[in-house]
Amino acid sequence: MTTTKLVSVKVPMKIFRALPGAHNGRSRFIVSALEEKLSRQCEPEWQPRTAHGRRLKAILERGADERGEPLDAEGIAAELAVRKGRFH
Repeated sequence: MTTTKLVSVKVPMKIFRALPGAHNGRSRFIVSALEEKLSRQCEPEWQPRTAHGRRLKAILERGADERGEPLDAEGIAAELAVRKGRFH
């Protein structure tokens, strides 16, 4: 279930006038614009903060060659099917 929060922001009148009307999809427009903006952002690479975390990261990096490329959604589904015995 999706939870929602009410947010109140001040926008310049020029932008406000360009928004759809209150009962003509304004909320949907704003939410889709924010989702688009967020989808364009790149997440920064994870960096460990502790010595223990740095050791674990080094172990992961050394084992990267053995593991190969990360699986996408289809690769994960195929791997699970093989492990469950659906395909041989």
